[in-house]
Amino acid sequence: MNSRILTHILIGLSLGGLLAFGQAQNANTPFPVKAVLVKGNKILRAEQVAAYAGILPGSSVRPAEMDAAMQKLLNCGYFDKVSYRYEPRDQGYAIEWDVTEVTVFYPVAFEDIPAKPAEAKAILKKLDPLFGDKIPATQEVLKRYEEELNLALKVTLPEDRIRGQLASDDMGNLVAVFRPRRVLPTIYQVEFIGNKLISSEELRPPIGAASTGLVYREAYFRDILDIKIRPMYEARGRVNVSFPEITTEKAKEVNGLNLKVKVVEGEEYNLGEIRIEGESGRTEDWLRVGGFRQGVTANMGEVEEGRRKMEQAVKRNGYLDAKVTAKRTINNERKTVDMDMSIVAGEKYTFEKLQIKGLDLISEPEVRKMWGVKRGAPFNPDYPDTFLTKLREDGIFDNLGDTKSVADVDREHRSVVVTLIFKGAPPKTEDKSKRPGRPF
Repeated sequence: MNSRILTHILIGLSLGGLLAFGQAQNANTPFPVKAVLVKGNKILRAEQVAAYAGILPGSSVRPAEMDAAMQKLLNCGYFDKVSYRYEPRDQGYAIEWDVTEVTVFYPVAFEDIPAKPAEAKAILKKLDPLFGDKIPATQEVLKRYEEELNLALKVTLPEDRIRGQLASDDMGNLVAVFRPRRVLPTIYQVEFIGNKLISSEELRPPIGAASTGLVYREAYFRDILDIKIRPMYEARGRVNVSFPEITTEKAKEVNGLNLKVKVVEGEEYNLGEIRIEGESGRTEDWLRVGGFRQGVTANMGEVEEGRRKMEQAVKRNGYLDAKVTAKRTINNERKTVDMDMSIVAGEKYTFEKLQIKGLDLISEPEVRKMWGVKRGAPFNPDYPDTFLTKLREDGIFDNLGDTKSVADVDREHRSVVVTLIFKGAPPKTEDKSKRPGRPF
């Protein structure tokens, strides 16, 4: 905190005004405040800064009180630098605060405290005009807010005392979180009830691997259910599967929680109509590319794989930015899932040049002869690796090690330069029974 700076400046006064102000300072008499300005603020609003300083238009203030307000701003944990200056205005003075905020503000979160997030925010907002959706994670700010929460919520037990700290949320983002000092219980075991189509023995391994040992937060755990369990049901046409109830109880063996997840599996749905928009070609051809089978169980995993195949097929024609999106419509009356597939091809990219690294003067020209793409042809992003695989399978080199291709895409000119990189294999005992290939 020693790096924080506070100054005050008196500017713009006439000689008479300067003398009058000096007399006010000497006599320690208050002077009228006609306006309060703030500059340098980026995240905080000017009215927040002025309210926290406590000096507002219409008030009267002594010079010593201005210095105290400046020190208050500096000590609050929101600013690295604070200064002020006066300027005569309308038989009084305008005060201008010049502030430099702390560099990083973080979202605020509350976990396992005896108040809803909205209630906790209201408590802190009443305490501090600077409080908002994002705050600095400075020691001054966190300590002040945790003390106010403990006081307002009447938290007395040491293990329940609320502590503020910088931590990662469920998505790995840093947040300023307020939660009890006690160690929060983690997920120990997950059981499923109500499931018939898929046994608990099948459901437990994926959910256990993803959640065991994590601090239990219902919203995050539900995300895990959607990622790990829902696709297992949607692969069997159960697109309306739901998990309406999650109950917890303390595990006997460890400081953890046993969870019970109620599963409503829903009915089986078939894949219905598939509509293709945005690209020339018959729908039947695109259905064949995607491998879609209408009228059978709606395996949404296969539908996603089909979408990916369609997108890759468009890219192979040179449209490297192609996107294929899929929107499902569930028809509960017919028990079908209709799909609307939208193809946006974008601009076409062409092959510009081939570069080769790692080959000698004899081998490189021969590889160039085998390369089948001409300059100006639509660029297929799969071709370079396919080409290298064919070289290896054909035994063109008998001492071929790692190979790779690098595609340098010029977005402005929509062209691609491909670099093939060859390396020799590590030395090994020669097998004379094999037909010798071309030396590397």
